[in-house]
Amino acid sequence: MNQLKAWLSVEDQIALLRRRGMHVPGDGSAEHLLSTIAYYRLSGYWYLYRQPDPDRQDRPLSTFVDGATLSEVKNLYDFDRRLKLLILSGIERIEVALRARLGHVLGSHGALCYEDPRTFRPTFLHAEWLNLAHRRVARTRKSNDEVVLHHDAHYDGLIPIWVLTDMLDFADISKLYKAMFAEDQRQISQWLNVIPAPRASKEVRRKWASHPPLANWLENLTVVRNICAHHGRLWNRQLPPVGTPPRVRHLGVFDDIPESLHQVERVRGTISIITHLMKVIAPESTWSAEVDSLITNTFIKLPGRSTDEMLMSLKQREKLDR
Repeated sequence: MNQLKAWLSVEDQIALLRRRGMHVPGDGSAEHLLSTIAYYRLSGYWYLYRQPDPDRQDRPLSTFVDGATLSEVKNLYDFDRRLKLLILSGIERIEVALRARLGHVLGSHGALCYEDPRTFRPTFLHAEWLNLAHRRVARTRKSNDEVVLHHDAHYDGLIPIWVLTDMLDFADISKLYKAMFAEDQRQISQWLNVIPAPRASKEVRRKWASHPPLANWLENLTVVRNICAHHGRLWNRQLPPVGTPPRVRHLGVFDDIPESLHQVERVRGTISIITHLMKVIAPESTWSAEVDSLITNTFIKLPGRSTDEMLMSLKQREKLDR
């Protein structure tokens, strides 16, 4: 087992960065940056500014490339922060719409259909999920929410599915959608225009009919939402793959993505599915244009950065190059 690294004062952190070749200004801004954001959080942003190991390209050395500056790292951090705010805004619109639609579709089976395991696929861990749903209701009740108090007073505390969906977390909603029978899933997928391409093969159509890819999309959005909400690094983070993402040609920064790339595991896949879903949920929204502008006017102007980092891992890029 390796020994944990020693604690360093902010002054020692700055000295270490300078010894490794990073330009750090001496005007006090570095001290403020490291005190308010922290060395460890910023290290995820300066990782790609480190010298590549000639023997292992995927494992950088501890020294920085020539010209690396702390101000560039801060600019990358600020870009990622602004991107996460936009991503959260898009996911919020999708989450609210999904709550409404899922509650409506399941509600056709009865107000308390979620209590019956036969409403869902046999593989669904219904008892475990139901226990969680009851905890969500108890959490809402504890906050003296008027909706729960109303149902306590007038309906013996029974909560219909179209009310329950507003009390569940997005992860709970995602799991519930995945557990629904294919016909119920398709109603929601078709409403969101998540349908096979006109030229799709019979095999693709068969797979979509039994397991609509919206379930994978929602899993991806759930993970991304949590990253954003907890202020984690996003722009080059590996995420749950969304399969072949929808083509969004009006996002100019991604126009050159190769058709042969099927499993997008970076934020580009997330941006693409949000853009696709927003066309139905909020067709008047300028969300995709704002994301496109942010990437074009901020990210791609950062020295040494490429939109490939938002698309695929280093190993994926090397495989594509071969």
